[in-house]
Amino acid sequence: MPFKDKIKELFKIKMSKGKILYAFLMLLCSCVFLFSAYKIVDKLYGYYNDNKQYEEIRAQLTSSDKEDRFEKAFKNIDVLPRQTAPKTLTIDPLQEEAAFIASPPALPYRLIMGNPNELDLNGILHDYTNLVSINSDMVGWINMPGYNKKIDYPVMRTDDNFFYLDKDFYKNYSYAGSIYMDTRNNPKAPDRHLIIYGHAMNDNSMLGNLKDFPDKPEEHTKNTKIYVDLLNTRLEYEVFSIYYENANINYRQTSFSKDEEYMGFLNRIQNKSVHDYKITLTPNDKILTLSTCNNTLGRDIRSVIHARLVKQITYDKDAAGGEGKIIKKEAKKAVLANVYLLELSISYISDDEEVKPLLNPSFNTVFKTFTSMVPNNVETISLNLETADPEAVTEITLNDQKADPSSLELLEGENTVNIKVYSRDWLYARTYTLTVEREKTVQPTEG
Repeated sequence: MPFKDKIKELFKIKMSKGKILYAFLMLLCSCVFLFSAYKIVDKLYGYYNDNKQYEEIRAQLTSSDKEDRFEKAFKNIDVLPRQTAPKTLTIDPLQEEAAFIASPPALPYRLIMGNPNELDLNGILHDYTNLVSINSDMVGWINMPGYNKKIDYPVMRTDDNFFYLDKDFYKNYSYAGSIYMDTRNNPKAPDRHLIIYGHAMNDNSMLGNLKDFPDKPEEHTKNTKIYVDLLNTRLEYEVFSIYYENANINYRQTSFSKDEEYMGFLNRIQNKSVHDYKITLTPNDKILTLSTCNNTLGRDIRSVIHARLVKQITYDKDAAGGEGKIIKKEAKKAVLANVYLLELSISYISDDEEVKPLLNPSFNTVFKTFTSMVPNNVETISLNLETADPEAVTEITLNDQKADPSSLELLEGENTVNIKVYSRDWLYARTYTLTVEREKTVQPTEG
C-alpha cells in the first residue's frame, strides 16, 4: 500500500478512537449530572419531608406558645423585693439562728409550682405523653421565638452522642438529623450546664437560624429567649454569650469540682462573647448551651450560644389524682419555692370547748383573702396554719403589729391578720389576709 494511503488509514483509526473517547466523556458527564441532580432532588425532598414531619409532630402538642405560658404563670406571683430573710420570724427562738444558717442563698432564677394536673399518671407533661409513647428517647422540647423558620423541635437523648446526628424522630435516616441533648446531662432535671446540639441546615431548619447568629446584631440583641421543656418541668433561659469556636475547645464542660472552677468556666465563656449582654453570673446560675455547625467558616467551627436560666415552672406529680383532681393535701410534697398554705383556720375556747368558726370563702389555695366572725365575748383567738413546704417561714401581723399566732388579741370590730409565707430561698412570698370581725357590744336603745 502506498505510504499516502497508510497515512489516511491511520488517521481514520485515530478519528474512530477520538469519537469513542468523546462518547465516553459525554456519558461520564451525563452520569455526573444525573447523580448531582439526584442528590439535589434527594436533599430538597429530605428538607421537605423533614419539615412536613416536624409540622405533624408540632400539631400533636396541646399548646405551643411557650412565651405566653410563662407570662401567664408568673403574672400573679409575688416576688420578694429583697434577697435576705426578714428580721421578724415566727419560729422557735432556739431554732432561729439555725434557720438563718441553714437558709440557702437566693436563687438567680424565679421558681414556681405549676398546676400538677398538667402531668399524666407517669409524671409527664400531657403535651408530650403521646410523643414519648412513640419514642421514649424524647426528653423534652426546645423553642426559640423570633424566626419565620421555627426553632421548635423535640429534644432527643441516648447514650450515644452521635446517634441522632442522622436520625429523625422516628429513628429513620435523616439528612437533618434531630435536636438532641448531651448524653452527660440528666434528662429529668435542669443540670448546672445543659447542652443541646443540632445541625444548621441551609433552609434554616433545625438550628440553621443560629449559624451566623454572632454576626447578626439585629437578631442576637432581639431574639434572646430560649424555652426548654423537660418532661416534668418548664425552663426559660436568656442569652448571655455568643461566639464562634473550634469544636476541639471545651466549651461543653459539665462537671465542676467546686464553685470556683464553675465560675472560672462561666467567666471564660462570657468573655468570648461578641456582644456584651451586661449580665452578672453567680455560682448558683444554671446555663444552657446550643452548639451548631458553621461550615462556611470551617468544618470544625461551631456557632455557640450560651444562656442562663431565669424562670422555672416545676410540678409535683404526687399532687395529681387519676381523674385529674387534686388528691388530699397531706400528700403534697414540699418544693423549693412553694409559698402556699395547706391549712388555715382560727379557733377559740368557749365553755371549755374549742370552737373553729368557718372561713368565708372556705380555705383554698386559689384565694388569698378570707373573712370570719366571732362573738363579742371572744377576746383572743388562735391561728392554725400549715405550710406546704415545711421549711417555708411565716410572718404574722395583727392590725399591722407583729403577733403570736397562738394568741391573737382582738379589738372590738374589724381585725386584720396578715400571714406572709416566705419560700425557703427567701426569693418569693405570698400574703394571705384574714379579716376577723368581733361583734360589737350592743348598746341599749334609749326610750
